[in-house]
Amino acid sequence: MKTIIIFIFSIALLGCPKNVEGSFTNISKGNLFGNGSEGFIKENIVISSKSEWLLFLTKVDATNKFSKKFKKSINFSKETIVVAVDKVRNTGGFSIEIIEVLIEKNRLLIKVKSTAPKTFDMVTMAVMQPYHIIKIKNTNKKIKFLEQ
Repeated sequence: MKTIIIFIFSIALLGCPKNVEGSFTNISKGNLFGNGSEGFIKENIVISSKSEWLLFLTKVDATNKFSKKFKKSINFSKETIVVAVDKVRNTGGFSIEIIEVLIEKNRLLIKVKSTAPKTFDMVTMAVMQPYHIIKIKNTNKKIKFLEQ
């Protein structure tokens, strides 16, 4: 019986996900409400230094004033920030999400998925711009984005 329990726990521990290069940590996901005044177009951004991060936060806070919720200290010697920003939308129901980070031979492939409301979905009547911010381990690989 003891052997069976030890075997089961061993399998469970070996099967647990490890923090590998292709994994990521969510920092923030939601909508900007500045009607585009932040200056972002539909774009993907890689932030690899504290000065770039502070510049990004300054742009976001110009209208939204919410960076305090994700202003956690980032160790840029070990981590990189990746941001996906959708275009400005005239209604709610839209979202953008970084769904996967894949490791390939010479590059890191970041999959970004945009979703839209269905034709008859009830949506908020507000101008907004969806975004998603994640943190990954630093890499020397070229980062490429793939829109889903």
